[in-house]
Amino acid sequence: MRKLVVISIITILSVYGFSMAVSAGIGFNLDMSSGALVTPVFIQFSAGIPYLQGTIHAYVFSFDWSSLVVKGFSLPDHTYLGIQTKVTVHKSIYVKGQIFWSLKHITSLIGGERTIAGTPLYTRIGLGSNFSSIELDAGFDGYWQLEPSSTVPFARPYLLVNFTF
Repeated sequence: MRKLVVISIITILSVYGFSMAVSAGIGFNLDMSSGALVTPVFIQFSAGIPYLQGTIHAYVFSFDWSSLVVKGFSLPDHTYLGIQTKVTVHKSIYVKGQIFWSLKHITSLIGGERTIAGTPLYTRIGLGSNFSSIELDAGFDGYWQLEPSSTVPFARPYLLVNFTF
């Protein structure tokens, strides 16, 4: 019975196009409160079917255009785990949604230093297009947090250029 279930799952995943991708990209985020334009550089690993993928997203460094400062990131502190969905709406144009938690916050939850209500859930929604192995994606990102109540679901516009290996 167990073998039948495993074979069924593998068959379903292969029919729906299970894939894995490693991406590197650059974003352009506008901070609405300060007006600063920040350009983060990131790497991302994703695996799953096109409609639902698990992701590991890590920021490597960023450049703040208002202060002309390059800021390097500690990978354990700036790595996020989450899920994303991409739905093709016309040929190479897609709608993408993401929800993810910071790895640092997840370890704080496990260690009992944080509660789930006090941990922000980051969200992103956008529209994009594929050009071979390059994605151009634009939309809004933000976060949800219950305690203290702080909800900025889609407040910060972003533009993303992503290259998949």
